[in-house]
Amino acid sequence: MLIDREKAFRELDMSEDLYNELLNMFIEQTESALKTLEKIIDNKNYEEIRKSAHLIHGSAGNLRIEGIQSIAKEVEIGSVEKQDINILKSNIGKLRAAFEEVRKEVRGV
Repeated sequence: MLIDREKAFRELDMSEDLYNELLNMFIEQTESALKTLEKIIDNKNYEEIRKSAHLIHGSAGNLRIEGIQSIAKEVEIGSVEKQDINILKSNIGKLRAAFEEVRKEVRGV
């Protein structure tokens, strides 16, 4: 279980319905951002990689999805440091895998 709902409810002081609505929005936004990352990685456009990773990093952090937050942060920092593209690809792959687990947990798909 990648989502600590109890912690999120406690720290964010929101209803379960609102949190679930935000999780579904997160799924949609993150899918789009991941597709962008996967498309632009070969172009070595580090600034666009940083922007997409930052969006995921911030959104995951806001919802207390710490596994995704930490991997997205690695991608974001790696893009700022112009890390080897193969390392970034590997981290984006890890990010995709973690995202798929969260999607299954949220939507049961």
